[in-house]
Amino acid sequence: MKARILFIDAYDSFTNNIISILETKLDVEVTQVKIDSHISNLRSFLRPFSAVVAGPGPGNPGNDADIGLMKELWSLSDEDILPVLGICLGFQSLVLAHGGKVLPLNRPRHGVVTRISTNGEGIFQGVEEVQSVQYHSLHGTLGHEILEDSKWPGSSPHLWKPHESTPALIPLAWEIDQSLAYYEEIARPKNPRCILMAVKHVTKPFYGIQFHPESICSHSNAQEVIVNWWSLLEEYHKDHNSRYDAELDFDMRALRVARNKHVPSHLPLPSESGESFSSLSSSRASSPLSSISTPLPSSSCNSQLSASSSLSSLSSALISAEPTSSPLELGPYGPTLKEYSMDLGGLTVPEICRLVGLHDSEVIVLDSEMRQMSELGAYSIIGIVESDTVKLNYSVGDHHVRIQEGDQSFNDSLHGGTIFSYLKSFMDQHKPSDSCEQTHPFQGGLMGYITYEACLETIEIPTKSTGSSRPDICFAYIERSIVIDHMHKRVHVKSLKWDDGVWIGDTFRMLAASSQLRSTLVGDNHNPQMAAHAISIEEPSNDAYMAKIGKCQAHIRAGNSYELCLTNQTTIRKRPTPSRSSWPLYLRLRSLNPAPFSAYVRLGPLTLLSTSPERFMSWTRPAAKPDTNGILSSTCQFRPIKGTVKKHQLDAQGNARTVSFEEATRLLSTTKERAENLMIVDLIRHDLYGVVGSGNVNVKAVMVVEEYETVYQLVSVIEGTIATNGYWRSVVGNTLPSQLMHKAAGLSKEGIDVLAASLPPGSMTGAPKRRSCELLQEIEEHTPRSIYSGVLGYMSVSGGGDFSVVIRSAFKWDGDGEDEMDEWKIGAGGAVTELSTEEGEWEEMLTKMSSTMRLFKDSE
Repeated sequence: MKARILFIDAYDSFTNNIISILETKLDVEVTQVKIDSHISNLRSFLRPFSAVVAGPGPGNPGNDADIGLMKELWSLSDEDILPVLGICLGFQSLVLAHGGKVLPLNRPRHGVVTRISTNGEGIFQGVEEVQSVQYHSLHGTLGHEILEDSKWPGSSPHLWKPHESTPALIPLAWEIDQSLAYYEEIARPKNPRCILMAVKHVTKPFYGIQFHPESICSHSNAQEVIVNWWSLLEEYHKDHNSRYDAELDFDMRALRVARNKHVPSHLPLPSESGESFSSLSSSRASSPLSSISTPLPSSSCNSQLSASSSLSSLSSALISAEPTSSPLELGPYGPTLKEYSMDLGGLTVPEICRLVGLHDSEVIVLDSEMRQMSELGAYSIIGIVESDTVKLNYSVGDHHVRIQEGDQSFNDSLHGGTIFSYLKSFMDQHKPSDSCEQTHPFQGGLMGYITYEACLETIEIPTKSTGSSRPDICFAYIERSIVIDHMHKRVHVKSLKWDDGVWIGDTFRMLAASSQLRSTLVGDNHNPQMAAHAISIEEPSNDAYMAKIGKCQAHIRAGNSYELCLTNQTTIRKRPTPSRSSWPLYLRLRSLNPAPFSAYVRLGPLTLLSTSPERFMSWTRPAAKPDTNGILSSTCQFRPIKGTVKKHQLDAQGNARTVSFEEATRLLSTTKERAENLMIVDLIRHDLYGVVGSGNVNVKAVMVVEEYETVYQLVSVIEGTIATNGYWRSVVGNTLPSQLMHKAAGLSKEGIDVLAASLPPGSMTGAPKRRSCELLQEIEEHTPRSIYSGVLGYMSVSGGGDFSVVIRSAFKWDGDGEDEMDEWKIGAGGAVTELSTEEGEWEEMLTKMSSTMRLFKDSE
């Protein structure tokens, strides 16, 4: 039987990173509770556990609401005591509970790597020095006198002994690195010469560390501290004839062998009241629910036809049998993909849209043509929204989905689930019935957007509903699409409709004829000099924005957040084009801001023109065959952007100059820029671990500089492996009764589960995510961000998906403007940290804003 550890989570965004260390390094089972979980009898509740970890989190240990259950650990009677490891906030709680003080640092530490000197004993056995990341605005002190000219702890013996005011605690480690370059960037008094980093209780099995061993930038020996702590527990339990001896049965040799073995955490734990522990543990999982389905009959897979195939044979090959069920009724088969591919020739994305006549109607164009990159901009996808296309609309706070199909609409209940469990169930019922091997990502499926307000709902932060006329989530079920493979110069015309040979043939004929010519964009639609003249522009106030920056930093210094991603919006009013189409504006913007995640969306009341450089997350379709355990795996990827340098600047004499890649790399290597990025990387790892499980996350790239048209950006890449547990689906198809299929789908984890667990994008919130979002709601005066800071993308019927963060974008909602004017909004902002300056953050916001604002101004 595995030993079990209880983890008390203070709503932090690094919790699951620590749990991954515990489960993979120690071969234990970890159960998580929140600090505010209702546990009426903690003594009884702790009996099945071998130890407790009191985790990090925002706030002050002097506020009971910020530490909750942690406070009770220190006052348990001797016979009920368990070994405890406090990390960051948990460490500070331990210090405060035993007579120490917790004070604010003059210069908070967030995302900063420092050198820590230890006593080399106990939990620091064999670890005399640690290089580890710190995330704290407050610090614990035991009363030791720290003079400005104090020598390092190693030559100051009194620093390693209990202080008379706190005799129960022994110092174990001190920060010794006072030469950090970032000190010179803050015009405030320095921190104490030595900062306490670890303690242990004199008689009780309580340990605490201030630093974060789980951070991706902490040295590996920081994790050995946790392993050493666990090793000490064997001796403690034996010496105290602990009631846990029978359960622990420690075999340290086996433990060392198993340290790197992944052990998922699933075991339920009944409470003293008999209720399932799942009601107390933190989880965002929910059961899938009944959903509509637009089933299509099965037929043999129509693979890509050769270019020599005649159109008549093509049409014949694509004619399917009569449907066996009516629309909106679940049938036994999923859709069958039909497609035709051809050379791209001289065709471009705008030319294809013009030929097919899409630019004046509802359409979703995910456009990578202007910034082609093998991993990011390899494909462009044109999703064709027709008059009878099924749309799924959701507004925050609702308990139903509004389904539109042509002129008809009705509400379908969520049945106690979430909008994401609904979407997951919908996609599961629309998986293709054939097994075509496709190398490109989209075969049809859901395409659409999720607003920032809908993202906030996933972390239980309330916002005002905009009503059904302006949905917070809208996805169209795309049955006809055109996919452009930029790397191989191919065009793929696709359809999921059961009898669509005529459309595919006509579309192919039209594109094939045009591709023989050297297609060029005609007219003024693509002329980057043609500005969309604005009638009025309301830009952010300098004073108001700087005041908000000051509020952010006040919260950071108080320990309420590590980083706050502050945003603002500019409003532009202009007359619509004669055709009332926004397509010409998009063509201008894509030429001004080439980006791998550009997009034109006209869906319902929303028009979005995006030139986003940032992927939020993507996931691959599950493997074609299950492994020996019947598991189908999928890989998901995040690419957060944090850290920005303006490419075109003015020198001291006011002359224009272009920043080189080398200079940008140097500027983005500062402590501030790297700390911004690191905090989001660690946050995303936490979100990802929460779904894919311990040991299944890999940081592929850390803080790489990428060049774009107007800026250089600091980018990281985080990947995770999803065990879909979806073998049942490959065996039974859609033949299960609806209720059973929903239950079976709920057992699997898929890309959409990661999506739901990771919203809102960490690069648009800060860390810890929940507390930061709550603070930002107040600081931004509850102004809706709307689609800005949300996500946009697709979920393919084949199982893959890809979403970008909506930044560098302009959007409008029908009905917002007055006097027949269009009202466009552009959002921009930046991550505020302790190292930020008001002037620097203002300039960064303007840099990002101006990249899109050029759309509405004459070129200079």
